[in-house]
Amino acid sequence: MLRRVISRRIRPIWVAALASAAWANRDDLRRWLKFIRRSVDQRNSRTFSDFATEFRVRAAVSASPILRRDPALKDLVVHNGVVTVLTTTDVWPDPHNNQIHRLKCVKGISEVTSRSE
Repeated sequence: MLRRVISRRIRPIWVAALASAAWANRDDLRRWLKFIRRSVDQRNSRTFSDFATEFRVRAAVSASPILRRDPALKDLVVHNGVVTVLTTTDVWPDPHNNQIHRLKCVKGISEVTSRSE
């Protein structure tokens, strides 16, 4: 009896919490889904180390509240240790923030560039 009451009361709360978290981080989730889709499509043409490095860079972006919610950051691509940040503006990154420093601290990254789309 107690188990049924707990499952009926707790489950909707968890669903609502997950939906709220997904909505709050929808841009970050969209970037992760693009990465997964692109990784599956390019699995034969790129090396595993590029995928692993890009995963670590994306994790660093997701861990940073400034980068995760930056409206100018559209997506990013890693190739041979160079991160190319795809943005919606030409003035990214803001020189007053340490946005590029966070990405350069990731193991395997030698350079960070940005490109407007």
